[in-house]
Amino acid sequence: MNDNPATNKVFKEVSSLYKQYFEYAILVRKWLEIPDDLSHREIGYGMLKKVDNRNMSFNTEREYLAWVLKESPFHLYKSLSYMEYPDIVGGAAKKGLFKREVAFDIDTHKTERCTHDDSWICEECLGEARNQVLILIEDFLFPDFGLSEKDLKIVFTGNRGYHIYLKPEDPEILGKIENWGKNERRYFIEYILGKNLNLRNMGSRWKNILIREFNKNKIATKKFEKTSDWKTEIDNRKDTTRRTIYETIDKVKSRLELDEKVMDDDIRLLRTIGSLHGYTGLMVKEITYNSLKNNQFDPLNHGVFAKFHKKMYNVKIKQELDPLTLKGDTFDHNSTEIPASYLLFLFGHGIDFEILE
Repeated sequence: MNDNPATNKVFKEVSSLYKQYFEYAILVRKWLEIPDDLSHREIGYGMLKKVDNRNMSFNTEREYLAWVLKESPFHLYKSLSYMEYPDIVGGAAKKGLFKREVAFDIDTHKTERCTHDDSWICEECLGEARNQVLILIEDFLFPDFGLSEKDLKIVFTGNRGYHIYLKPEDPEILGKIENWGKNERRYFIEYILGKNLNLRNMGSRWKNILIREFNKNKIATKKFEKTSDWKTEIDNRKDTTRRTIYETIDKVKSRLELDEKVMDDDIRLLRTIGSLHGYTGLMVKEITYNSLKNNQFDPLNHGVFAKFHKKMYNVKIKQELDPLTLKGDTFDHNSTEIPASYLLFLFGHGIDFEILE
């Protein structure tokens, strides 16, 4: 670690803040997720890196919580998979994987409307993440797979994204989903992303989605509604119309920024609900479908640990920064008094700043 006293002072203060958070989250509010069947789950964590260590396991909830309270990691993870030997180093075969949660990871990038640096966040990119979750749920998970809001667990990741877990209330359906292999999961996500879309044999769901978009672009849809062989119909259109149709299809297929590795990787780790995101200091927080649908969840407000927005520091920020608004208060490089919530964001993004006496 850097021997610079100012840097060390910041690191010590940040470590203390994470410790304070976990003490409150675990001992007072019981916010921290205890992964189901804990002894068969792999635990990972990071401090100055996203992942410093994994291949850890705990036999009891008490042992696990004691470790979290002691270490207070900046990043905390659990495996999606259930394993016979979660603490053994190696792949799924060595670890003895026997079932796996199914979850989507939507991780959006800076949008055209964002005015900030690529690594920063704002209402626009967070709003895009929200919109993509609703597309995933309302265009696919509800109509195609017969799921309801009670069958989903939606989690704000603490950054520009959401995790959507499939948790059907029907134990038989849940058992089938959690016993899917890599091929079944791959087929699932490729269908949603429109990969290998067969224009000569269009299915009803993708047909309905694309016809809706065609109407927005004033493309005549009557013949598309009556046939599954779209390739022939498209080829019969004028060059300009044909080009517009293919551009529309490509645009619809690229609407979702899904991290395919989260679905594909047998031993994938995801952030633990109730922890903090080490890059932003925001909470990894479970929310309801209705709060997302009705735009009642504001990540830059409800994702902030309220106690940290009241704890203030005098600082000197040594580089120019884009503005960031937390709980309605806007900060940038000119700010000299900042809350712990913003201090954690600065630290997580590697910003050069000093805590003053």
